[in-house]
Amino acid sequence: MPVLDTIWQFILSITWIDVIDIVLVSVLIYYVAAVLRRTRAVSLINGIIVFLLLYLLSRPLPTLNSLLKGFAAVGVVALLVIFQPELRMALERLGRGGLLGGGLLRLAGAQRQQVINDVVDAAVQLAQKGIGALIVLERQTGLIDITRTGKTINGRVSVDLLTTIFYPGTALHDGAVVIRDDQVVAAACVLPHSESPAISTSTGMRHRAALGLAERTDAVCIVVSEETGAISMAADGTLSPRLERAQLTERLMGLFEAEQERSRFFFWRR
Repeated sequence: MPVLDTIWQFILSITWIDVIDIVLVSVLIYYVAAVLRRTRAVSLINGIIVFLLLYLLSRPLPTLNSLLKGFAAVGVVALLVIFQPELRMALERLGRGGLLGGGLLRLAGAQRQQVINDVVDAAVQLAQKGIGALIVLERQTGLIDITRTGKTINGRVSVDLLTTIFYPGTALHDGAVVIRDDQVVAAACVLPHSESPAISTSTGMRHRAALGLAERTDAVCIVVSEETGAISMAADGTLSPRLERAQLTERLMGLFEAEQERSRFFFWRR
């Protein structure tokens, strides 16, 4: 059959260079999609698709088509500004030695489990005492800009250290703690607040800050409400409210285990 013959000739014409080219482009698309998935860029992409459709449909209309071309020229610069945080995140991962693998992923399984257990135990104890807290676990994206806003700690993660930091009246209780690997890197850190219009007006400032960082980076933020004693978790741009101890532990382990599997698959580790 002519169609089968054409397909077979096409397959035979593929070289190793073509295969490498296709693989590299596929990996690039995957990572761009992975970065954008965690951000508000998804809604912007929908707007870009609508704009492209309008541009294609406006070809028979010279005035409208010319106007859309003018918008497109300005739009390229606008996109660079809008996607600046996402571009910075991707370049930072490259500069730090890997596109996947970081934070708790650098720890052995038992060490990672211990850090998560300590964080969960501290959050539960603080919740039982009605003490507010904001704990950030660094993943792939470096949080140097965040840690610079706080006070350097560089102490090993433990329940006692975390509960002491957030105890009311202490100098560092107001702000976020940032954990990198098994170290409390800094405390009293300032996080960017979420600008999402979907957030309820009753959402507290700690929850807005946690969601704001989760929208801009891949960090995991644990929030303890001093008003209700409820524990919430923000990750990948979403906020999961009122988690029990088992739920929080399961979600944290699931996030880092899934990240571990992806890093093993692509061989990129720090």
